[in-house]
Amino acid sequence: MTRPIKFAIAGAITCFTFVAGACPVGAETTQQLDLRKAELTDAQLPGGMVVADVLRRVQEELDGRRLTDASQRQMEELVGKYPSNYKLHLYLGLVFDELGLPDQAVAEYELADKLGPNDPRATAGIMNHILARHESQAATVLLEKSLKRFPNSPEILYFMGKNFKDNKHWYAAERVLKQAYDSGSKIKHLAAELGEMYEEIAPDKAIKLADEELAQYPKYPLALQVKAAALINQGKFEQAIVPLQNLYDQSPSYARTAEDLLRCRYWCGHCKAAMQPALYFLRKEAQYQGGPLVSAEVLSNMIRTMSASFIEEQLNQFYARLAKDKMNVRPAFHYYLADMLYKRNLPHTAKSELVKFLAEDPKSVDGLYLLGKLEENYAHNYTDALRYYEMAHAMSPYNLEINGAYTRMVEKQSFQSSDWARSFRDWLSRIFTPPLD
Repeated sequence: MTRPIKFAIAGAITCFTFVAGACPVGAETTQQLDLRKAELTDAQLPGGMVVADVLRRVQEELDGRRLTDASQRQMEELVGKYPSNYKLHLYLGLVFDELGLPDQAVAEYELADKLGPNDPRATAGIMNHILARHESQAATVLLEKSLKRFPNSPEILYFMGKNFKDNKHWYAAERVLKQAYDSGSKIKHLAAELGEMYEEIAPDKAIKLADEELAQYPKYPLALQVKAAALINQGKFEQAIVPLQNLYDQSPSYARTAEDLLRCRYWCGHCKAAMQPALYFLRKEAQYQGGPLVSAEVLSNMIRTMSASFIEEQLNQFYARLAKDKMNVRPAFHYYLADMLYKRNLPHTAKSELVKFLAEDPKSVDGLYLLGKLEENYAHNYTDALRYYEMAHAMSPYNLEINGAYTRMVEKQSFQSSDWARSFRDWLSRIFTPPLD
């Protein structure tokens, strides 16, 4: 159920309206403390609308993951010019977070919390950051202090629930998240977080919460995953395809997306449409060569009914998507694919994958043995077949299957000159069979 937590800090903070007063960093007068409880507009904060306009632009850049160097420099200049504007510190914290500078980001959040309103949301921003760094002990300490400072704060309860989920305290997580949800506070992504707790025990409730989230954020990954998982748990595989396909289009490698989409399409008889998620699932499973894989078994069953041209087209599409997303595969992926293509009687495509595998793992016994079988059974190139069998046999002399192939090929080569009938058949095969290279 759980996954590494990666929060959108900008959304967690900026979806609320903050209030603040203009107070310097340092000792506060009674009047300044009162101002911290007063609601002020952006125009009333230090820097006024000039700062507000810059923050809106920075928010757009952060949401689009396209923060510019110019915006970063401008933010730092404005903080120096208006050091008591807490919103500037909040957004500079977001900027540092985007740049991968967590210590600087937390320092800015602490300043924002000190200068800003007597409100839990600046503290929630710090909590968000600590949770994202998986410092659960620090997060627990901060939560305890925050709950004393802000009793029954929905925002603090929300982050406490996420912390419990991260540490697999399911009962406590569900109780705290439900308390935050029942408060009526519209916290971004709370519905999806709570819905995840009900995927198995109350799928109807999970779907309702996921739909509530998707009404505002139609492409939010967790909400799509919650809805798909709940539908699968209800046996509604055809309906689960829609949210899964949405997830897959965004990121095929997200959580169990490829695996679940493959299962639903396969169970519903959509084998051709299942080809791409099947390849992505094989990519996920094929980390090392050796042993059976669920993805390889399913994919092998699927390609038995598919034409060679369709399989080739799907492989090209898969590799093109990988290149576009700057992703790669482990060498084992090529071996598993070569093995099933060999069994499907597609020797040229099989050898292409096998060459990629052996380029990364040239001493693989299984890879050399499979290449020997390709040369023997399809290319009828017994010289190369014997060479590959010999290499595999030298590294694994007690493997009965490899020993048998090696011995057979030695005998075949020994009697090749005297066995005219076999030589003639092999000559005909080479004439009418395209070379594997």
